Amino acid sequence: MELTRLALVDFRSYPAAELAPDSGLTVVAAPNGAGKTNLLEAIHVAITGRSHRAVVDADLVRHGAAFGRVRLELAGGTPAGGATIELVLPGVIPPAGVRKRLTINGVARRSTSVSETARAVLFRPEEMLLLVGSPADRRRFLDGIVAQRDRRAARDLVEVARVLAQRNALLRAIRAEEATLDSLAFWDEQLALVGARVTRARLEAVRDLAERIGPLHDAVAAPSERGMTVGLLYVDALKEAWPERAHPSERLPSEDELAAAYRRRIIDVRQREAWNGMSLAGPQRDDLRAELAGRDVAAHASRGQQRTIILALKLGETDVLGSDGPRPIVLLDDVFSELDPDRAARLSDLIADLGQVIVTTADPGTLDAARGRGASVWRIREGVLEREP
Repeated sequence: MELTRLALVDFRSYPAAELAPDSGLTVVAAPNGAGKTNLLEAIHVAITGRSHRAVVDADLVRHGAAFGRVRLELAGGTPAGGATIELVLPGVIPPAGVRKRLTINGVARRSTSVSETARAVLFRPEEMLLLVGSPADRRRFLDGIVAQRDRRAARDLVEVARVLAQRNALLRAIRAEEATLDSLAFWDEQLALVGARVTRARLEAVRDLAERIGPLHDAVAAPSERGMTVGLLYVDALKEAWPERAHPSERLPSEDELAAAYRRRIIDVRQREAWNGMSLAGPQRDDLRAELAGRDVAAHASRGQQRTIILALKLGETDVLGSDGPRPIVLLDDVFSELDPDRAARLSDLIADLGQVIVTTADPGTLDAARGRGASVWRIREGVLEREP
């Protein structure tokens, strides 16, 4: 599937806007603060159901508007030859009867089903800190892959958050002596079952990334850094000695094995949970670690080496998502400004083979290089999006 038209109504800073990207590379150029990121966010939200910036959906609607609309028109990839995805978002005070609604070809759908029609990979400057930031950032990275690969896994991610919210509320009641430990039994079992499925899906994603990251690292790395062993470790909170954590290509633990491990871990931390009033077992405690030549990247790699591995991870995400579903639309939000010239040049060479890529930039150098590659160029002038002739 390729995006042929993006149409916005009252989304973020745009009263109305249209973008018709090419099937290859499209560049949106404008000064910082002009609304470039809003365009990529609209595409990503419509495809994945998630915004990387908005706390609530109403934040996505232009200030003062009753509702916003994102429409994606796609061509190819299905027997029908195309599809239209439309997302309606209510504002702070929406009109009666207006609520969040997602449709595909006019039929109401859940956001978890969109990945069967279209997928997207968003790469933001903030992700240059992925390996040294919080574990929550790395979990979000993995969950972004998991949710687009498997509709059931996407539902499990929502469900495990619900289970943890219910369980934590009960633990706070136990700490306040308003409930007993026995009342945890149902939610303990739900956490074990759903947590096992989430962990298994993440392990599969790490395994598939680990199979790709070595060659991708060498394609981005400086000549002196090529050939170094790059490893990925899924660090779970189960305190189990899974050999697959260090060797993702080996057999992964089954959901039953993981559920049993969760039950054991829940028993081990029960008293501490009751004391703290929060869940200390579950996939919300897990992390992803990268190693270069056997050493933890976060602690021992240079900033340049870290960025090379992060680029390889994002390229790996694109390849993984394209291996078992629609080829993802790649969205690069001013990423080249964060790279040295050599890495930027190598990334430019690699994205030429990624299919449809939409890049935002405020850098004239990036814009000139894109023109040299035959990219279509759009500019934002005084809030209006226009294509260069």
